[in-house]
Amino acid sequence: MPSLQLPRYSPILLPVKETFATSSHKVSGSAIRPIEFNLVIESPPLICYGSRTQSTGALLSGLLFLYVNAYAIPMKNVTLELVQEITVKRPSIGACKDCIHHVNILHRWDLLKHHTTLPRSEYGYPFSHLLHGDLPASTSSSLAGVSYYLRAAATPLAKDVTPITLTRALPVYRSIITTDVRRCLRVFPPTSLNVTAALPAVAFPKSTFMMDLQLNNINNKDKKTRWQLRKLSWHLDEITRLKHTGCDKHHDSPQQLEDIKSIAFSDIRKGWKTDFSNDGRIEAEVEISTLDDVPMSCNVLVPELGFEVEHILVVEMLVSEENIPMNGSRQSNPTGAARILRMQFSVEITERGGLGISWDDEVPPTYDDVPISPPGYDYIVPTYDIEHLVM
Repeated sequence: MPSLQLPRYSPILLPVKETFATSSHKVSGSAIRPIEFNLVIESPPLICYGSRTQSTGALLSGLLFLYVNAYAIPMKNVTLELVQEITVKRPSIGACKDCIHHVNILHRWDLLKHHTTLPRSEYGYPFSHLLHGDLPASTSSSLAGVSYYLRAAATPLAKDVTPITLTRALPVYRSIITTDVRRCLRVFPPTSLNVTAALPAVAFPKSTFMMDLQLNNINNKDKKTRWQLRKLSWHLDEITRLKHTGCDKHHDSPQQLEDIKSIAFSDIRKGWKTDFSNDGRIEAEVEISTLDDVPMSCNVLVPELGFEVEHILVVEMLVSEENIPMNGSRQSNPTGAARILRMQFSVEITERGGLGISWDDEVPPTYDDVPISPPGYDYIVPTYDIEHLVM
């Protein structure tokens, strides 16, 4: 059993809310707590850097403090659990508690396994665990939510001492750090129009990013017509899917749910550049903003539960056809033809990485990483004779 003694009023101790029933011990009208818990997280925020297949996870470490305020209390056990809980917010009719709350114990520490009498003192139990990189990040969407927490429990043998439980939430994030730019091509048959788009590989909640659009081949020299851009609109949608199978007793009635929510949208009627030389092109730079007060989640995938959150950027370009002016005239006549060029782009919404680095990048260099040492002094270069100075 790892055990160490620490000062009672150490400055690193942080107040943590304990949950326990009312004790029967009272002095001067106030309840006495024979045993208390405190929890200190020493590791940095739990951020999994990279995708589910590339991330090395996040390292969790901390100290659990047990304060015995009575003279001596016989204890049955002291445990600490790292719990993942997935909550279904739209369960099927007749769903039970197990259908709504899917609890998975990721790790368990048996800090005190045998019956032991603990004298009045302070006890500290260090713990650490490596969270796998494929774990979904903490999220709360319209259909389901994923949360993590630490749960400590102490069970005394004495019947007059109430067991205590401590719960501390552990937010888990995922951050994909990259500066790559995605370049996409969309074609629109039977016309010769095509659109090239450039946008960042990842985006962040409550932020803005730029998207470059270029509409090519707007001139039709055979028909002596050209296309003009009249309006450009976009909207960012958050799509949440859940394939709820229920618990072992209610798995016979699975349900497939899908919820689509618009995060942001905008209409643009001017601000692009048009070039009618050669095949012709139209260039536009669009600012995509998610700064509105609309709650949004990052991309999440839980394959074992069929839970997924993704984001789709939908762009629509309204173009109309007109005749090419002849004999130097600037007046063009519309032909009456118009089209809506609709495109969809998948957007990876991830948390900001900040200045943090992955836990495996903090490992000190090994012996093989030490560079070649400077040259030795086995070979001495001879010097030339120097005249003696006579004073």
